[in-house]
Amino acid sequence: MDEPSYTWRYKAKCRGEDTDTFYPPRDKEKYTVIADRAKTFCFGATGNKPCPVRLNCLWDAVERDEPHGIWGGLSHRERNALIRKWKKKYKKTMSLEQYIKELED
Repeated sequence: MDEPSYTWRYKAKCRGEDTDTFYPPRDKEKYTVIADRAKTFCFGATGNKPCPVRLNCLWDAVERDEPHGIWGGLSHRERNALIRKWKKKYKKTMSLEQYIKELED
């Protein structure tokens, strides 16, 4: 029997954290502080390893076209920029999913 597609979430470093951390307010000053805190779960902080399922999380948000929040370490605006870069440089040679999965390499 195959595992459901969402089981990667059980390994996320942010599991059990307050979800407000990953949905910062639009206020510019507050946004940066809260978004940066969220991204420490994804990319790791000084001396801490990055989340082991960061790219699964990022792909999930991209695949669902998630319009809000920090997913896989990127905001909606950053995810859109990533997709634009893929379209411009890599679309002819690899799928978007492959591109995202190779970001760690």
